[in-house]
Amino acid sequence: MPENELLIFPDHVTESSSEFHKQHLSDMMLISVSDLLARHHERFFAESHEKLTQNGIDHNILFRHLSKALVYREHIDETQAARFEVAITRTVDNFLCYVADVLTQAMITCPQILKSQEQVAMADILEHSSIEEFTHWAAEQHVARLSFKGLPAIAEYIEKRLGLSIYTNRDDWDAVKRAVAVRNLIVHRRSRIDDRFIRSMAGVEASFNKGERYTPPPSMIPEVMKCTKRIVGDFDLRIAKKFKIPLLDTNELPWYVAPTGPEVLKQVPLRQGESSVTGPETSTTGT
Repeated sequence: MPENELLIFPDHVTESSSEFHKQHLSDMMLISVSDLLARHHERFFAESHEKLTQNGIDHNILFRHLSKALVYREHIDETQAARFEVAITRTVDNFLCYVADVLTQAMITCPQILKSQEQVAMADILEHSSIEEFTHWAAEQHVARLSFKGLPAIAEYIEKRLGLSIYTNRDDWDAVKRAVAVRNLIVHRRSRIDDRFIRSMAGVEASFNKGERYTPPPSMIPEVMKCTKRIVGDFDLRIAKKFKIPLLDTNELPWYVAPTGPEVLKQVPLRQGESSVTGPETSTTGT
């Protein structure tokens, strides 16, 4: 895997994919910023203590600041499990939103996808001033209903109706399906393991005891982020080509060229050997 895979983006994306990557970048910053800031302060105090005291800085003041930084580090460590849960949930929801958005784009571009035996009330049709407006509404309604059926049903629909597989790498897809199961457990069961979750995690080399609290391992977060990015990057180009969905130049997108965009984040090093919440693959050698 490339060292900075989580900060590498396709050159061209659909509008749906652009929103996915924008959210992905925001989630990475949210997950990592507190840990990165704590490491920065700890390193500053450790490396500057002797020089600062020699230059007249009150040792007691410096010690109080260091003590407070260590207390903040304890708070960060204590909330790590909750931040992992937020990370998994946001990553999965971001992926599911992309799938719904790009399906809607495809249906609007190619309304034939919507052809079915479903009944539409005349009142719903008359609410719209043009066939284009009605198509947009019908596509959103169709995708909304589909979204409630779960990820396997969505994948089956895409394959049968669109003639595309949502994934080309089975390992990536299995990892995302497990992450969806974890997300559902967090959201609907406050992370308490139940029979449904145990069935969903079949094949995973770990023991799951019903009623116990499940904590996602740190390695799951970068893995799922990478898997969803790879699936989106691959599927986005295939669905855009088949249904003639317009592509945007990533280098011209506001979120990409922003002062806190990917190119800037690549230059923010961690100490070699350390890892942030998003994993050691995102770190670079540095101070």
